[in-house]
Amino acid sequence: MKPENLYNFIVGLAEKDPEKIAIMACGEDGTIVQEICYRELVEKIEAAAYYFENLGVKKGDRVALAFNNSPDLLILSWAAWSLGITSIPMDVKRDTKELYRYKLQLTRAPTMIAQKNMLADIKAKYLEGTTVHEFSGLPQAPGDKKNFPWEQGISDIALILFTSGTTAYPKGAKLSLENLLVNAEDIRNWLRITDRDRFLVNLPLHHINSTTFCLAALLAGGSIAIPPNYSNSRFWQQAAKMQATLSSIVQSIVFDQLHREKEYFAEKDNLVLTRMQIGSAPVIAESVKEFRKKFGIPLYQGYGQTETALRVTGVGIDLPQDIYDELIEENSIGSAMPWADIQIADAEGNFLEEEKEGELVVKGPAVMEGYVGEEEAFRDGYFLTGDLGFFRIILGEKYFFLKGRKHEIIIKGGINISPVAIENRLQKISPDIEQAYAVGLSDARYGEEVAVVVCWKKGTNPENAMRRLKCAMLFGSGASAFSAYERPKYIATSSLDALPVTSTGKIQRGVLKDALPITRYELVFDLIPTEPYRFILLTEPSPYTEASFKLHNNAWAPLTLDHKTFKKNISKQFILLAIDKAGDLAGQVAFIRSGLSSNELLRTPYNKLFTDEIVDLDGAALVCTSISSRDYKPDPVPEVNIISTDKEVRDYLQGGHDPVFRFHQQPKGGLARGAEFVDVIPQGRPEDKSSLGYNMLLKYPPISNVPVITSGSPVAHQLIEAIFLIAHDLGIKNVYAYSRPGGLASYIAKQRAKAPFFL
Repeated sequence: MKPENLYNFIVGLAEKDPEKIAIMACGEDGTIVQEICYRELVEKIEAAAYYFENLGVKKGDRVALAFNNSPDLLILSWAAWSLGITSIPMDVKRDTKELYRYKLQLTRAPTMIAQKNMLADIKAKYLEGTTVHEFSGLPQAPGDKKNFPWEQGISDIALILFTSGTTAYPKGAKLSLENLLVNAEDIRNWLRITDRDRFLVNLPLHHINSTTFCLAALLAGGSIAIPPNYSNSRFWQQAAKMQATLSSIVQSIVFDQLHREKEYFAEKDNLVLTRMQIGSAPVIAESVKEFRKKFGIPLYQGYGQTETALRVTGVGIDLPQDIYDELIEENSIGSAMPWADIQIADAEGNFLEEEKEGELVVKGPAVMEGYVGEEEAFRDGYFLTGDLGFFRIILGEKYFFLKGRKHEIIIKGGINISPVAIENRLQKISPDIEQAYAVGLSDARYGEEVAVVVCWKKGTNPENAMRRLKCAMLFGSGASAFSAYERPKYIATSSLDALPVTSTGKIQRGVLKDALPITRYELVFDLIPTEPYRFILLTEPSPYTEASFKLHNNAWAPLTLDHKTFKKNISKQFILLAIDKAGDLAGQVAFIRSGLSSNELLRTPYNKLFTDEIVDLDGAALVCTSISSRDYKPDPVPEVNIISTDKEVRDYLQGGHDPVFRFHQQPKGGLARGAEFVDVIPQGRPEDKSSLGYNMLLKYPPISNVPVITSGSPVAHQLIEAIFLIAHDLGIKNVYAYSRPGGLASYIAKQRAKAPFFL
């Protein structure tokens, strides 16, 4: 039974069992780092109320919250709702600077509370009109149990959640506390959640899924386990250490864990998981069956949207096994939740009979009030889901099946992505595009991946235009326009007259999606095809990560990295790979984009190159930071216990003694000359013994004409030439080599052997 007052309900749970764990948090490996019992939860909600009061936030106000998954986000949200304050959680992982500004302006949120350092990259102009408070912890609530103005009802708007739709910008759904509690109560009953259950949060807490499931666990008097984030490699470990009994997951997690049997069996004896719910994305029936077969844990599919406060339908937990298997086989989304009146309707709003395909429409007490921007969403009191499907009577109940989406939203890993938003951004970053259309392609991990079909303007060279677009998306203005999650993975081209259109000239994305086979698409990361090599950008996950890791450590020994550091570095820089005809890694070059001048680079040590203050995706230079070839065999680094002067290192370089220096001075890419020496960087990388801690900066001639990649030249040369081509496509004239005099220590050792008093 849903409560009529959230604060009083939590107080009642604390009075019933004050020391019972309500919320717990763990580290990456599942080790519990925080436990909050129900008694402490009440105290923290009161402290949060005091915190809001000190900020001047009161009933009827809106407050934005920028937090990673943490107990603090739950506590602040529950306290806000208990006071009649509306919370607006931001998508801190995927929101661009422009989306921060859009959401804050649309909701007119005067206040934002942000986790420490969360907004370091968001400039003040994007937050204009909103006062930002960096959260450093809850204050101590008054000891006299101050009587805060707790909200006595549940009808007020508690939450504004943004969901991508048919418009270019996401729409803000206004959800009352009643909407949330009605849905949570039905989920509690559906999955038989009791006070003995512990719910493991695997999805973002700004997402309706985790929001409502946490409330369902709270309504049952159970507990909530919060890892810092979903971890592919630590999923089973976290579940075991936190003794979770259930979780809610999406297709991408199922895909990940089907390849993690080793990790599962390492924790099997410690696991107490009894069931999981799956939804929020297209679900692949075969993977659901395989998951249950491998791990013995049933998955119960559910369907719903942000606008319905989560679940509208669900596959029953107590169905006969043969019926359950049949529903999984046919990928049913289940039957209606008790709160939901669901119908299948035609375009005129007429309700359809069994097996007739139409749009799912729903009404009931869990459906939102409407959108912040007042976009149309209802017809005759029913919310229009935009999803197409039908129902079939099974065991006397309507069971629903989806056929597609009317408005063609892309759902990647449970996250709605607007095709219109993708298309608008592509048009902005590429002057070559006449038209662009985004579709979702089936993906084993995410359910769907973002793909785009582009039509080039007349007179455009398709090969050059494709490369320019890819470069813009990966290294240029598109890199900041798209979050990594939204950035298209696949691109195909089409002529305008081949596009499927309606009688009114509208593009039929669904038909377009079905008309183009996957073989027509290129990977965005596959940048430059040449006769001997394909030049591709390394991204995670990639089949080349391990080979790249080994190549780096071979070339840079003894400055080797462990796997974790190497993978972390992939996100801090660009690594361009040269793949030969056999599909093997032949070489790689790492580089950054920056706005620093030569003089500024000379003052920058190596370990600062990959920081946010140096990397600038609008910068006027590409800076190569390392290059590795599989043909390179490093010499042992001799022990040289002396300190060279800058002049001596300059003389060594300009005397032609250093192989790395000579490499960069050789002409490449059709340029008349090679790189010019700028200067040495003393103590640029103190741990580099082969160069006695020195780095050197060289600058290639300005890139004006289209560079050429010289077939037959060494792979290292071709990698630099590929960088020239990327620079040209981005309109960048400055290319630097921030390198090392790798032969310095060996040279000095030999000189000392000849003349003991050398240096």
